[in-house]
Amino acid sequence: MTKEITIGRNGNCDIILGNVCVYASHMHATMYMDGWQLMYRDHSRNGTIINNNMVHNRAVPVEYGDTIMIAGQYQLSWNQIEEFFPRDQHPVNNPNGYDVPTSQGYSTENSIPKMGWNWGAFMLYPIWGFWNGCWWGILIAFFFGWTIIPNFIFGACGSSWAWSNRQWRDADEFNQMQAAWRPWGIAIFVINILFVLFTFIFGFALLSAIFS
Repeated sequence: MTKEITIGRNGNCDIILGNVCVYASHMHATMYMDGWQLMYRDHSRNGTIINNNMVHNRAVPVEYGDTIMIAGQYQLSWNQIEEFFPRDQHPVNNPNGYDVPTSQGYSTENSIPKMGWNWGAFMLYPIWGFWNGCWWGILIAFFFGWTIIPNFIFGACGSSWAWSNRQWRDADEFNQMQAAWRPWGIAIFVINILFVLFTFIFGFALLSAIFS
């Protein structure tokens, strides 16, 4: 039988977060064993940062010693977790040399996508945002126009926003969606650069013809 514990500010949780953890949810997360793999499922409003990666309303495998930041601010103690999941009873792969059977098929590295520059969000943020859970991109484009500053902000932060705000089946689905947007973003970027160059060259030639 899978054992599960609850984590949150609610007094009925197995691991109770103090009242000072104001950004944590009353029922913030659950942890459970799936076979030999320890899993962390976030249920919260503000998410959880595990090893510098945002986890929001989804389950990911964790290893003993991982850094788990509730709402990105409060570190969850492994001493508390090990009261329910003793390390010697549930060994897992980690830098300290604990082993886990490989037949489970889990990969902590692949469970959370790597965040980086998002070409789709950069050049197509209103449309991209609609399909990736960042609907406010349409409002920004409506009120401020298609200006360069929102483009760069979405390019830099779009991946993180999309991962946190839309429900994804897994990291592979997320990566495939962003990969599908990438060529369109790059193509429009190149077209814009060529248009600017053409306008500059044509304008320079026209001025030269007028004043020659």
